[in-house]
Amino acid sequence: MAVSAIIIRSISMLFRVMLTEKTGAEGIGLYQLVMSIYLVFVTVSSSGISLCATRLFTELSAKGKPAQARYAIEKCIVISFIIGLSGGTLLFFGADFSAGFILHDTRAAPSLRLLSVSLPFLAVSACIRGYFCARRKSLPTSAEQFIEQIIETGVFITVFSFYHPSDLTQACCITVAGTTSAEVVSFIYSVICYRIDIGRIGTGREKADSLGRKMLPVMLPVSANACLRSGLSAAENALIPQGLCRYGFTQTMALSQYGIISGMAMPVLVFPSVIVFPFAALIIPEISEARAKDDYSSIKRMTEKMVESSLRYSVPVTIILIFFAVPLCEVLFGSSEAGKYLSLLAPVIPFMYLDSVVDGILKGLNEQTSYFIFNTIDSVIRVLLTVILLPVYGIYGVTAVIIISELLNTAMSVWRLVKVTSFRLSLVKAVILPCLLTLLFCLFAAVLPVIGTKASDVTVKILFCCIMYGIVCILSKKQNCRKITAVKKPG
Repeated sequence: MAVSAIIIRSISMLFRVMLTEKTGAEGIGLYQLVMSIYLVFVTVSSSGISLCATRLFTELSAKGKPAQARYAIEKCIVISFIIGLSGGTLLFFGADFSAGFILHDTRAAPSLRLLSVSLPFLAVSACIRGYFCARRKSLPTSAEQFIEQIIETGVFITVFSFYHPSDLTQACCITVAGTTSAEVVSFIYSVICYRIDIGRIGTGREKADSLGRKMLPVMLPVSANACLRSGLSAAENALIPQGLCRYGFTQTMALSQYGIISGMAMPVLVFPSVIVFPFAALIIPEISEARAKDDYSSIKRMTEKMVESSLRYSVPVTIILIFFAVPLCEVLFGSSEAGKYLSLLAPVIPFMYLDSVVDGILKGLNEQTSYFIFNTIDSVIRVLLTVILLPVYGIYGVTAVIIISELLNTAMSVWRLVKVTSFRLSLVKAVILPCLLTLLFCLFAAVLPVIGTKASDVTVKILFCCIMYGIVCILSKKQNCRKITAVKKPG
């Protein structure tokens, strides 16, 4: 999953670079506004039912009831289609209201209508991904996301090669048309993979007892959280350009600044998470199965390993991006301003990545209610801070909102995880040593002479820091294994 995610995110990053070239910072800002509304409907249509499918199939299979597990998945697929169709209908007829009243930019309405067509297909695909997650099969899901990204980028390149839009409204419609096409194709692929795999379990079906009572406690908190948090996130995204206008920017400048942060700096910030997020998704069925068997020692051991690994990975990523943010964004987007914002936001990476891991563990532990409460608090505070800080501090208010939000959300989630698992963590091994090692390698790379072009120079130096840190980690692990072996030997 991590390898495929790297490829998929790389294609997505290429897509961002091309979108910047074709539409500029203002075009990316408009696209991000459209996607902020669309993601509300995506999360509501997919998040709850996907987790529900994973949890139900895992728990029924762990109890030796494959026929009931198959029945549960089929019901989840039907429900997902109904939810997606309802969401698509609502988005289609509410596009003008969303664009005019929420986003304050009527240019977004045609793109929202195009995206509404994808929601039924997306919802079913998400449910099937939940099934494959429970089956511990990452290849179908990874291949589906790869196909989806290829189709989206391919449609964008093809249409822009033969047609030059006259304004940003048309350009945004072309961009989202690729997204809708990709969702339809990935739906077809997902259904084919599901039909092949489910047949290997058997053809028998058995009605699961109290299926509704099992689904609702899982589905409702997650769906409600997704609905509320996505709605507040959309409100926040809509308020950002308005807040920047009150600070003194023109509408074009405000949309461009918003596009630089959300469409350039944030994708680079999130890109390295391709290593962490697959583990955060796959830990859900493992924790859920251990919980079904009352194996709390395994839960504690997995939690400690996941948290430590997340920090030992994310801390070096933070140091590297702080050092190389500006030249990296200049190479990717031709924008040193995006690099400046990236370096300001890089310190939140350990909290952002850790939060995704902790959320996955909490979902496996049936802690959806805590997850819902924490994310609701976080989203409300983000909206309030956006209203208060942006008119006073401008674009730096945006970075402050992101930093405060990530710190708060992670602190609440970790507090709850400590309470339910009593896990322990060595800050020296997980944070201090990785920070010092990476800092040393980055300082050494910074004093090296320029290697070729700017692109090759920043690439080689980042790779150098990553490889050196990886070598130290491997050598350290081997040394620890030798010590353990020596202790276990008699006498």
